[in-house]
Amino acid sequence: MYLGVDIGGTSIKFAVFDSNYKIVHYETCKTPDNVTTKITDEMYRVANKIRENYNFNTVGISAAGVIDNINMEVIRAAPTIKNYVGTNFKRDFGDRLGVDIYVDNDVNCALLGEQWLGGAKGLEEVFCLALGTGIGGAYYLKNLPFGSNFGVGEIGQSVYDADTDTTYEQRASTIILAKKIKDEMYDGLSVIEFFDLCRREDSTALKILDEWLYEVARGIVNLLCILDPKYIIIGGAISAQGDYLLNKLEEKVRKLHPIKNNKTKFLTASLGNDAALYGAISPFIKK
Repeated sequence: MYLGVDIGGTSIKFAVFDSNYKIVHYETCKTPDNVTTKITDEMYRVANKIRENYNFNTVGISAAGVIDNINMEVIRAAPTIKNYVGTNFKRDFGDRLGVDIYVDNDVNCALLGEQWLGGAKGLEEVFCLALGTGIGGAYYLKNLPFGSNFGVGEIGQSVYDADTDTTYEQRASTIILAKKIKDEMYDGLSVIEFFDLCRREDSTALKILDEWLYEVARGIVNLLCILDPKYIIIGGAISAQGDYLLNKLEEKVRKLHPIKNNKTKFLTASLGNDAALYGAISPFIKK
């Protein structure tokens, strides 16, 4: 058996996988403040309790932030989680629990999951763009390259605009879309309801969507010019919009891309919120 752990800013997910890689136990806990209660202490408490009923000896961890997956430590992160930088998962969790662990960035893990069992299954060259409250990225080229500072794929910090002092994710995240919906339509309209209006050809909704997709596409065009991947897979909760969103986004990218013969194929993620859990345990699996 294997235990997958996915650490987010608000909750930590735990999933036990059997020998056929099916989830046989799933639970969540609130992410502690990391001041009065350390994240690694809460992980140990929950994992130790789970082990009373499920005999796992390896743990794959998907974690927010930039992860040194050699020393298994957080080396850079947004201020969402206090005291997070410097967290050492091997020392404070793996060694304490007496298990082998693997730790990586959450988007890297999501891509590993999609490449193993999801929308990017079996593909050897693919970039994952995770659209959420921020924008994350991961690149798979027969394996995951990490870079000298473990920063490969940190696309959210790219395409800086000096006039507005904003990065890519500050102009193109789903938070920005939600803000535009609130400001230009009405407060309380959910993103799901917004896309329903788009599908019904509501002119205001389509204008907002077009403006947001322009910003998303700008970042993708830069990515395609630099890496020229065979595939790009769109992840994050918004990927649930499926082909409707994917087709509009691809159309916008093709219009903006100066290299008109680009043949990168666009895909949507299929494992949903479990992608990072699958990806976290995948390095332990002989495929």
